[in-house]
Amino acid sequence: MLFRAVIWEWGTFRTARSLSRNEKKFRVRGGIADVTAVVTAMTDGERPHLPACLNAIIADPGIARVLLCVQDSNTWIDEMLKSVGPDSRIEVLRMSMDPAGAVRNEAVKHVETEWIAFCDGDDVWCEGKTAIQRHHADEQNADFVGGDHYLTDEAGRVRAVALAKYLPMTSTWMVRTSIMQQYPFKWEKKFNGIEDHQWWFDTMNVIKKDRCPRLLLKYRVRGFSLSSFEPSKARKARVVSFASKPVIGWAVFILTGCLWLVNRSKSYRPLLK
Repeated sequence: MLFRAVIWEWGTFRTARSLSRNEKKFRVRGGIADVTAVVTAMTDGERPHLPACLNAIIADPGIARVLLCVQDSNTWIDEMLKSVGPDSRIEVLRMSMDPAGAVRNEAVKHVETEWIAFCDGDDVWCEGKTAIQRHHADEQNADFVGGDHYLTDEAGRVRAVALAKYLPMTSTWMVRTSIMQQYPFKWEKKFNGIEDHQWWFDTMNVIKKDRCPRLLLKYRVRGFSLSSFEPSKARKARVVSFASKPVIGWAVFILTGCLWLVNRSKSYRPLLK
């Protein structure tokens, strides 16, 4: 049922809600771990947030492997991984500081599982993200499944619910590996920061994009990041700033949550260039 009860959260990193009975069944089936997470942490700005990102990913039931992309000159990643704890699924890929599309394309070359899920190093998945998406993919025979997301402040406190009607955040994407191999991101510098938009348009009539109308991501709105100069990021920053005010914050969270409920759908609206 589409309009099922949803437990929201505000100002915390706890899970949005427990897994459903079908999702729990999916968790224990053989061969569930068929998703490779591609995590990008190419700047020092991700450093304080990366442990929360990785802990959520390695706790996800569908993850077989984690490819952690860092700059080749990175000096802190080994020390940071000690705070996450030993996990043989995590593999560090060192590469030059290229546009995000080129970084993800390089990581895709190392993927051997059926599915890929992307995540920026400062974002955090909600509990059971890939199990929920894999269940949706099985039901809908989908090759691409996006999800909806919360907006959090830099400290990770949930402040609002995004509508995500047109294009899902890349950190929610789960895509068949064969799709990303056949249709890689545009890597040229002019597409840096909009490589997801360009991919969306390039594959518009080729790949059916399914929307899983569930809150699967906590998108961190930082004061400064590689996407700070994008208009959509500026809008998110204004919402989070306003929602961080005492008393008003609850009103913003409830209002955006109600708007999200009204706009929930299993498909995305057409996005114009």
